[in-house]
Order: sequence, then C-alpha cells, then structure tokens
Amino acid sequence: MSDSAANAQNHTAADSAPAAPNASPAPSSPSVRPPIMRPLTVRDWIPSQPGAWAMALMPALAGIGLAGANLTTIWLLTCWILCYCVQYSAARWLKSRRSRRYMPPMLVYTVALAILGIPFILLHPAILLWAPLFATLAALSFVAAWMRRERSIWANIAVILAACSMTVVVCWIGNPALVSHSSAMQSSQTGGIGLLSPGRWSISTWLTVPLPHASLIAAMIFALYEFGSVLFVKTMIRERGSRTYLVASWIWHVGLVAAGFMVFPWFGGLALILLARAVTLPAIARRRKVKPLAVGLTELVTILLTCAVTVIGVPSLIG
Repeated sequence: MSDSAANAQNHTAADSAPAAPNASPAPSSPSVRPPIMRPLTVRDWIPSQPGAWAMALMPALAGIGLAGANLTTIWLLTCWILCYCVQYSAARWLKSRRSRRYMPPMLVYTVALAILGIPFILLHPAILLWAPLFATLAALSFVAAWMRRERSIWANIAVILAACSMTVVVCWIGNPALVSHSSAMQSSQTGGIGLLSPGRWSISTWLTVPLPHASLIAAMIFALYEFGSVLFVKTMIRERGSRTYLVASWIWHVGLVAAGFMVFPWFGGLALILLARAVTLPAIARRRKVKPLAVGLTELVTILLTCAVTVIGVPSLIG
C-alpha cells in the first residue's frame, strides 16, 4: 500500500471512530502578556553624567558668586535644579514615546517644582519676564527628544542658552533694586501683604531694572566655553575620528585663546588650557580608548576652572 493510501485509510478510520469520552479540547494559543516593566533605578531619577550636571548648574552658581548668596538666589538655584530634573525626565519620557516607566520621576519632579516655584513667583513675580525665553528653549529640547535628536548641534545650543541665561537671571533677580521692588515688606505699605497689588505685577516697572553688566559678560564666557565643550566631547565620543568636528573644535578653541588674551590675561590662560585638552585628548584617543567617564570628569574639571576664573576675573575686568 502506498503511503498516500495508508494515510487516507488512517484518516477514514479516525473519522469513523467514536469520540473519546471526556476528551479535553485542543489547547488554545497562549495569550500575549504585557511586557513586565523593570523597576526604576537611580539613573532613571538622577542624570548620571557629571559633565551634564556641571554644564547645567555652573552658570547659575557663578551668578550666585557674582550677586552674592542670599535666600532669593539660593531659592532660585534650587528651583533651577528641579527644572533640570523635570527636563531630563520629561525628555526621556518623550524619547521613549511616553513610556509609563518614566512617568513617576517626571510627575514627582514637576510637583516638587510647583511646590517650590509657585511661592517664589508670588514673592518675586518679575521672574515671569524670563518665562517666554525659557519656555521656548524647553520646547526646543522636548522636540529634539521626541525626534531623538537631543545630541544634535541645535539641541545642544538650546540647552547651552538656557543654562547660561541663568547667570543673568540669578544676578538680575538678586539685584537690590529688584528685590526691594518685589519684597512683600515694601508692598505691605499699600495695605496687607500686597502680593496682588498692581505695582508688584507691573512689567514696565520690572523693565526699569537693568541687567548687570558682570552677569552678561559671565554668561557669554560660559556660552563660549560650553559650545567648545560640545565640539570637544563630540570629537571624543559620538564623532570620534571625524576630521570635520576635530578641525572645528581646534578653530573654535584657537579663537577663544585669541579673544581671551585680547580681553583679559586670565581668560587667555584659561583658553590655552581648554585648547590643550582639545588637542591632546583626541590624539590620545587615536592610540587608545578613552572612556566617556574620563571625558566627563575632564569637562567637570574644566568647567569648575572656568567658573572660578569667571567669578574672580569678571569683577576685575569691569572695575
């Protein structure tokens, strides 16, 4: 008997045979289980890059160094730290296409920022004058995260502008003329606490307070440094081996050296150190691998040095 005939006979016999009692039904296909969300780690809550922390916070710390540490400036610095944490967690949430995993850090930091930030706005409403600038820069960073282009040059420029603007904001909000205008004590002269008095919320009055010259110079120094840092880091990690980025980094730092010595010798000396690391470390990286952590720590040292030179040198420059 051929194989096909034997198979047909077997199928006929099977069809004619009575069904076995209590026969269990054929197992159904297993149901698709939702993916198990792994627990949150410290890196989900706190940015792990020391260089990123330094670039975000050092300009604001320099502002405190120039304007002086008081309740207003330290309170504003705390709010700025929370702003950075909100931006970090929200960017990860957007990059992950709104994954539930990144919702808790974003919500917790947002609530904490609201708890500290709303009273600050009520006592210092002039800070709202800066809201359009920072809202625009935050929107750009969120768009970059959604497009997964947060490492692009234009996204880095948006972050740099936000961080370096904090030098001006801290010095401006700590200006005695603005503090006296925004203080609840002065407003209480019109009756009550005066938080809602028209004078406290007058934009024209806020605009009469000038921007401190020292803060503008310091913000420019940080912006020039941080953009050079972006170019240098790219030559070490994401654009390692790219001649275009390497040449751009060298040209930028040579320009910083020339401009630095033209303005103030301390700035020129600082720029020479930055140029040395921009030339030396990529040359070392061509022969052996340099870990990203080493690059981040290097930038942490250089931005600390930049902050110190700025806080000491800018007052001497403007007399």
